[in-house]
Amino acid sequence: MRVGMGAHAASCADRLRAMTADSDPWTHALWAATGDTGSTVPVLTAVVRGLAEGACEPVVLPAVRHLARIGRAARPAADLLRDVPAGDRRLRSSGGRRGFVQDEEVRSAVRDLLDASSA
Repeated sequence: MRVGMGAHAASCADRLRAMTADSDPWTHALWAATGDTGSTVPVLTAVVRGLAEGACEPVVLPAVRHLARIGRAARPAADLLRDVPAGDRRLRSSGGRRGFVQDEEVRSAVRDLLDASSA
């Protein structure tokens, strides 16, 4: 289920592919342009790996959302995060009210990833 850029971004594919070697969490652009999950899923999975242990950096939420958009090919990430929604640890990178909102958004995104990867 590739989204949007396709032929318009195809000329950038080699540059985007090179960026995936840097563990750049925005490597979803390569997937959006080419549908290349072999390069993008491992990088995005590495970005969200800490979430399985309760660490939540600001980049985690967009990475989980991109993995959910990728769907079945993101199953390795879904398997890694399977227990996250039921965890009792607050998933946030900021404090105050925003921390509660972020926790709910992360849990929701992980549930979406679990659903999308098993569809």
